[in-house]
Amino acid sequence: MSKIAIVGAGSLVFTRKLVSDLLQQDATADAEIHLVDIDEDRLHAAEGVVERIGTRAGRRVPVLASIDCATGVRGCDYVINAIQVGGREATRMDFDVPEKFGLRQTIADTHGIGAISRAIRTIPPALAIARTVAEEAPNAHFLNYSNPMAMVVMALERSGIPRHVGLCHGTENTVDDITRYLGLSDKGRLSWQAAGINHMTWFLRLSVDGADVYPQLREFARNVDVSQHEDGVRLELLRRFGYFVSESSVHNAEYYPWFLRPGASEDVSGFRVREYLYRLDKLEEDFQRERSAGDTDELLPLDPQSAEYAPKVIAALERDIPYRFMGNIVNRAGLIENLPTDACVEVPCFVNGKGLTPGFVGRLPEQLAALDRLHINVQLLTVNGILERCRDSIYQAAFLDPRLSAQLSLDEMRTLVDELILAHDNPSQLP
Repeated sequence: MSKIAIVGAGSLVFTRKLVSDLLQQDATADAEIHLVDIDEDRLHAAEGVVERIGTRAGRRVPVLASIDCATGVRGCDYVINAIQVGGREATRMDFDVPEKFGLRQTIADTHGIGAISRAIRTIPPALAIARTVAEEAPNAHFLNYSNPMAMVVMALERSGIPRHVGLCHGTENTVDDITRYLGLSDKGRLSWQAAGINHMTWFLRLSVDGADVYPQLREFARNVDVSQHEDGVRLELLRRFGYFVSESSVHNAEYYPWFLRPGASEDVSGFRVREYLYRLDKLEEDFQRERSAGDTDELLPLDPQSAEYAPKVIAALERDIPYRFMGNIVNRAGLIENLPTDACVEVPCFVNGKGLTPGFVGRLPEQLAALDRLHINVQLLTVNGILERCRDSIYQAAFLDPRLSAQLSLDEMRTLVDELILAHDNPSQLP
């Protein structure tokens, strides 16, 4: 019986999805679930959700819930990190402070100033959790979901944390979008290869029954009105750079200087400013509904099997069943040859009972590597600044961000960084 810990388990919707998946696959149906969260109220709610899902599945799920990380992860085989440091209030600061300088954002969790801010408050506790896992569960696999994904994984690698990988469902979700745009009724007919960095992973090859369908997708992009299409940003990028990118237009709108320019009309649709805060409000509503249901005898239905990677990765390791997924891992082996070796890349990975092996990609088309490198520069400097406690590196990361540098002066960017650090009450971390 495997022991699986979810750290940040108070995110009820995500915890419910993971546990529901785990209970519906033979390899983990009898797993012992450990729940860890510093919010005791949310932790108690998560414990109730897991127990009720187990009852619905006809299984008595062993559950250990703890606000103490060491107790929660002790002896575990797998640790899923899903922390969101500071919750909604901290996330609101990621939007509010930059907006004082005229900078609008949609998600603010992966690239740009919002991601820099999120990294400053997320990386230290993520590393503390990983070090606790190394002490209390030295053979555990550390599966990271926390954003900013690439920067967290880079910090884990630089800190010598073993057996870690970053997991994100963005590429898998994009396959559904591409399937729809191509008019395919059967997603299984689409073969694809993708690589890049988290949320900016590029689909390099697309084929159906062995035939290249990229010309068809490019034709689709040329024939739609991107100002009216819900995925206008990504379709515009496809028209300009020749390849389709992962995640969504909502995310991609804030990664470049072209789509949220001050004073400009919105050239493409598919996004709204401060979108992530609206999503957090919806998640809070879902949390309250789940908690209220916990006060009744109502049984929770099992969710359909999701596209999340963690349960399938665990099953592959447990039962030696080969599985392919898109993993975030540092580029030490030169998996993508024209990206830096200390960057975190998102590449096809293969896992079985012997462990995880990342796939070699080669070179990205140069325009795609160039777009990714714009953000890798920011990531490298941000991670360096946090680990070395060097505020100058954080300033330099902001100076190199493509959106910030297109809109603000050097002095304004420096002041913005200072105000974000102060807003998060974190000046001692970055002297």
